[in-house]
Amino acid sequence: MVRLDRCKDRFLGFFVYSTVRSATIKSHRVGIAYRLAQFILLIYIIGWELIYKKGYQAFDNVSSSVTTKVKGQGFVPINSSIDKSMDKKDPSYYQKLFKFDTNKTYRLMDTADYVVPPNEYNSIFIMSNFIETTQTQGRCDEEVTKPKAKCLIDEDCLILGDATNSWNGIPTGRCINSSTTPGVNVCEVKAWCPTEHEDSRNEDHLIRNVLNYTIFIKNDVEFKRFNKKQRNILPFITNKYISRCNYHRTVDPYCPVFQVDYIMTIAEPDDEQKYRMLYKGGVIVIEIIWNCDFDFTDKCLPRFEFRRFDAKETKTATGFNFRFANRFRVNGAEYRTLYKAYGLRFIINVSGTAGKFNIVPLMMTIGAGLGLMSISVIVADCVMLHCTKNKTLYQKNQRRRG
Repeated sequence: MVRLDRCKDRFLGFFVYSTVRSATIKSHRVGIAYRLAQFILLIYIIGWELIYKKGYQAFDNVSSSVTTKVKGQGFVPINSSIDKSMDKKDPSYYQKLFKFDTNKTYRLMDTADYVVPPNEYNSIFIMSNFIETTQTQGRCDEEVTKPKAKCLIDEDCLILGDATNSWNGIPTGRCINSSTTPGVNVCEVKAWCPTEHEDSRNEDHLIRNVLNYTIFIKNDVEFKRFNKKQRNILPFITNKYISRCNYHRTVDPYCPVFQVDYIMTIAEPDDEQKYRMLYKGGVIVIEIIWNCDFDFTDKCLPRFEFRRFDAKETKTATGFNFRFANRFRVNGAEYRTLYKAYGLRFIINVSGTAGKFNIVPLMMTIGAGLGLMSISVIVADCVMLHCTKNKTLYQKNQRRRG
């Protein structure tokens, strides 16, 4: 019976509610600390959480699709080499390399020639320099620069180990004269011949007029949560307008056509580095940022940012390049034209969020703010117990209440 009564008391005690005793402290120091803490917390809750961070809104991230088109004509000199007497230390050296000379004969390169591959996901590559080698299957001398490619006798070309992993072909075991470096012997390989020979100054195939190319960017975005679709091409934009405009942050911020020179000037302000990028290649990021507020309007405009992504020129592995080949046949024999392409890779990143009023986040923000207001009580207690004349009395009462 006793145990039953105890269990009953504990069960009923679970549903008992008790209040905390309060006391009025007539101290200006404690009162000022209390109100000051409340004021700071109110400023944080209203100014930061509600207004700046828009704690009254629900948010959604952007979903995006990007389409690009490049226009412009490039020009490559025919049977003409760069003046080797030019000083490479001259700050304007690379700029002079891309200068258009009316006294030379050029071959035309259009979009189909210099945009490789024709389509990429949210990126585009524009070739500005290349090494061109027409090859067929056969036997020929290996590049002098390859590891262990130099030899004195045939036996030097037999036991090579892992060195041939970076070679252009399979060693035949013969040591022959180099076709590019007189007086030097190299190992013979069975490969696509002649092998590609990259000179330290491969300026003969620089493509002029690259800076005048234009990139048309069409960006369609969606905020699924709010059922809102936007695009960077505004309703008033016509085909005639697109054919004449060029994007500029202040003069024409709504034009979807971007000149390569304008992009590069913002991404790499240094003229010497800009032309080095055309010479050796580089990577540029185009940021399209959609930050939308659908509380007062259904329309939203993007912001464009341009920045260089690759590191500036270092001693090794500089720039951006890759190889591709076009195959063809002549009298039944298979040939290919091998290209080592240098150029600008533009990566298009789309980011952003949209917000719209929603009662749920508003209530959550207010609730969290009310919870934070209890900090002002803690601050007042600290001042009362440690920074007043009667702190000893308050501490005794606090321990008694505890």
